Amino acid sequence: MNKKDLLPIILLVLMIPVWIFLIDPMVAKKFPAKQPAPAAQETPETPAEETVQAPVKPVVETPEIELPQAEETTAILENDKIKLEFTSLGGGIKTATMLDYPILKGGDDPVVLDFSGSTALAYEGIPGIGAKEALSMQVAEDGKSIVFTKAIETAGLVFERTLTLGDGYLLAINDRFMASATAPGSLPDNRILTGTMRNPAELKAMRGVSILGVDSYASNDVSYWGRKLHKLYGKEKPQPLSIDMVPDDMNGVTVDWVSAKNKFFTQILRSEKPIATMAILSSRETEGKGVTPRTVAAALVFNADTVAAGSSYEMEYSYFIGPKKYSTLKAAGFSMEKIMEFETTGAFSFMNWLMEPSRRALLWTMNMFHGIIPNYGVAIILLTLLVRILFWPLTHKSTESMRRMQDLQPEIKALQEKYKKTNPQKLQQETMKLYKERKVNPMGGCLPMFVQIPVFIALFTVLRNAIELRYAGFLWIADLSTAENLFAGSIPFIGSLNILPLLMSVSMIWQQKMTPQAATTPEQIQQQKMMMFMMPIMMLFFFYKMPSGLVLYWTTSNLLMIAQTSLRNLKKKKAEA
Repeated sequence: MNKKDLLPIILLVLMIPVWIFLIDPMVAKKFPAKQPAPAAQETPETPAEETVQAPVKPVVETPEIELPQAEETTAILENDKIKLEFTSLGGGIKTATMLDYPILKGGDDPVVLDFSGSTALAYEGIPGIGAKEALSMQVAEDGKSIVFTKAIETAGLVFERTLTLGDGYLLAINDRFMASATAPGSLPDNRILTGTMRNPAELKAMRGVSILGVDSYASNDVSYWGRKLHKLYGKEKPQPLSIDMVPDDMNGVTVDWVSAKNKFFTQILRSEKPIATMAILSSRETEGKGVTPRTVAAALVFNADTVAAGSSYEMEYSYFIGPKKYSTLKAAGFSMEKIMEFETTGAFSFMNWLMEPSRRALLWTMNMFHGIIPNYGVAIILLTLLVRILFWPLTHKSTESMRRMQDLQPEIKALQEKYKKTNPQKLQQETMKLYKERKVNPMGGCLPMFVQIPVFIALFTVLRNAIELRYAGFLWIADLSTAENLFAGSIPFIGSLNILPLLMSVSMIWQQKMTPQAATTPEQIQQQKMMMFMMPIMMLFFFYKMPSGLVLYWTTSNLLMIAQTSLRNLKKKKAEA
């Protein structure tokens, strides 16, 4: 297959990241999904006079007048993984401290998820037990559970909540609404919220890639709403500063669990009774031209219910709060590992049979290599080497096919001179006959490129989400989970220096120079020269802010391909000598 034929194929492949990173966000902003006219509502994140309500009316209305701050008391439950600070305001979590994860590399201070002002696990819609109202609180003697109680006079109920922390990151929640012996109680429409998730101030989103996210899981199907938040904000001018809504696809859909997450940590709230629907809460950044989420939270939403006299209404929840680590989430059960976004959804969901197992296998293999040599940079290089070995038969066959195509060029050129102007159909027939006689597949050089695209996409997802790479250093790289960011803020226009993407682009040019070429005409030669520099420049643009671990994989893959080609050329020279 010559370069002239290959050019449109390569351009189509390159349009995939172009669409993901540039066109789709632009189209989303100019032509968002049609939605009904908004209605005004106040949210805790933004004053009412500045907020434009989301297009869909939330199930639970927020009180128009903020209640006075109640007196707060706090208590601690902790194990060797996490320390949870509980507050009497709303009977939920005020802060969560990740004991195994420092804020800064080499530091002693652990990561703290702060839910002050938006108590995690607080109810909305039930007067008396909201996030700004105090409940009675008592810590159990064993120090593993806390009990909150409160009489809900307007509903004729007594609320009792028991929170029990296990050995890991799972919290068991038991909520009881008890009616008196003489009169029934009434529960209004209500919902229970996760805490508000934010990203660290120094962590910036990659172009076209959502870092903050909300997920929902229903009927063995997961939905990733973080990718669509910019569309959910709508097209109002000015755009709303916050949304509180149910996506159209989720209206009336019963969910198993919801999650709110940033790049490295997550909260997953699951009700034992699958009777809840879901809602998304988010506020956006006010700086910049795009709609970039600043905070996210998720809610389980319940319809009104009646509690018979002398009986109780009981609800149990599983609540995970901890790292986005596949093995930890898998051990927690209830398919919580699906928040890792290993599952392919949307238009390419038909490929999930291949993509999800590939992502799991790549992550497992990388961690296996890390267990042998405890450095994730080395583990990524070994993983790249393994992938190259697995694909070696295809790449070898591709290279040989391109070499045979190159050898055929004089004969193809002769056929073109003979038939191109007089009989194009005869030219095509004779060309295909020549391919068949010499056993050359004109598409043979393209096959490895297309086969490796799913592997690259799978690896991109793995390396983007792997908390294992957080603060994992390699050579001059301090953190493989993000770009190198050398001399941050000191370099005009680009902001910081990233060496690895530059090496990657140079290796691509080097590799293309060593690759057999099949051009014979001046036009084809010129196209090859253009492609030799155009593709590395485009890849440099796309990869410059990507996680270093991903760029390390691509650079190592190029260098291994160069080594493979060099060995082949050396053997060829020895054979010809």
